[in-house]
Amino acid sequence: MLKACLECIAGSRVENEEVDFSRRINGSSQRAPPWPVTQLKNEIMFVLPKQLSAGDQITVAGNMIDNPQILTVSLLTGSMSPDYQNIACQLEASFPANPTNPNRLLLKVIQNGNNETIPGDYQSFLATELFTDLSFKFGFSIRVNGNYQSGHTLEIYVGESYFEQITLKHNIDEIRFLSLSGDIAKVEGLEFKFA
Repeated sequence: MLKACLECIAGSRVENEEVDFSRRINGSSQRAPPWPVTQLKNEIMFVLPKQLSAGDQITVAGNMIDNPQILTVSLLTGSMSPDYQNIACQLEASFPANPTNPNRLLLKVIQNGNNETIPGDYQSFLATELFTDLSFKFGFSIRVNGNYQSGHTLEIYVGESYFEQITLKHNIDEIRFLSLSGDIAKVEGLEFKFA
């Protein structure tokens, strides 16, 4: 017992095993991608902590700068870096100060570089009707269509209100990044709820 106390106080002569934490997350051998390099103006990028599955939810909230022109939130695919040619979901809000597309909402999917605008009831709203002040909050919830192999649906929320849903065209396992860009002052909250 005395030997154990002395080793505790003075240290053991046995070399401690060196652990390479860059290769392990929470004890498993799964590698996280490196922190992504952003490509858009005022872009804030987050790496999703794990692969998404049905029942998972993502919420991000923050504030915009005064007199905003544009706010974009995207779920991007990619393995080690974001793939801007394959965006699973992108919601863009253009405000009255935007000279090219004032006061509109646009939901799109980019697959292999091809933009596809998703039509829906959301198009009858103006951006200023959903964003009445400088704060924003987006939510994403994933669910399964029928059986697991038949696809996944992404439900999108703005604030606490349902916005739209899309059927994912990309493999759910490939969605790894959350991006916010445009006139963002600060991201105040980021929450993941995993099923």
